[in-house]
Amino acid sequence: METTIISGNLEKSRIYNDRLTRYCGDYYGYFDEGSLKGVAAFYNVGIVIPHFESPAAAPGFIEIMRRRNFEVVAGMKRVVEPLHRVLAQYKKVSSYEDSWCLINKGFTPHILKSSITIVEARLFDQSAAVSFIVEAYRQGFNRRFNSELAVKMLADCGPEEDFIFLLDNGVPKAQAIIQVATRRICQIGGVYTTEECRSKGYCKALVSELCHRIYAYGKTPALMVRKDNIPAVKAYQSIGFTYLDDYLVVKFKI
Repeated sequence: METTIISGNLEKSRIYNDRLTRYCGDYYGYFDEGSLKGVAAFYNVGIVIPHFESPAAAPGFIEIMRRRNFEVVAGMKRVVEPLHRVLAQYKKVSSYEDSWCLINKGFTPHILKSSITIVEARLFDQSAAVSFIVEAYRQGFNRRFNSELAVKMLADCGPEEDFIFLLDNGVPKAQAIIQVATRRICQIGGVYTTEECRSKGYCKALVSELCHRIYAYGKTPALMVRKDNIPAVKAYQSIGFTYLDDYLVVKFKI
């Protein structure tokens, strides 16, 4: 689980960096006696995902991160927290999102009323799809996002990286994505519902649909959720998600 995002990106984009591919990036490794014991992956979208098995990797990663511009550091809390404590002396923190990593090994489907439909984002009207995705990332995730990034997001989705919308009377009201697909795990993310449609079970229905697909792929669903997002936590638990580990997302001003 700790290396799902890194390994998923490597399987898709390999080790080289392509500046036109949003998931690709630069990788820095910590080696101990010839063995790779840590990786810090700098993605083209401004996110850093670190992982290390030896705390001795932290000082080197911190020094690299001090010299680079990025917006987000995310990963298991026991890995990210020691990096954050030092980086906060050099970079201004804009938010600290204490989260949980949840996995689903006991899926309970959730189905909404028949007037609601679920569609593939790539098969929906592309202008409307792009507009909704930009809104989701700006309003829901407070991310700097534009139409170009939304187009790339849709284009870069792999065979099992499903991107779906929930439509109410033909209008997108919610979205969810399989962000990473590896040989064992599919990680769900990008879950967003418009403000006026919250508490209607839309998020739960979309994540339930993705879980159904992930089980069909023979893999385990996983996702990250903020601890203080009680409605989302309860929704995920109701369809079978359980706690695996603490997860941390730290956003920096650049």
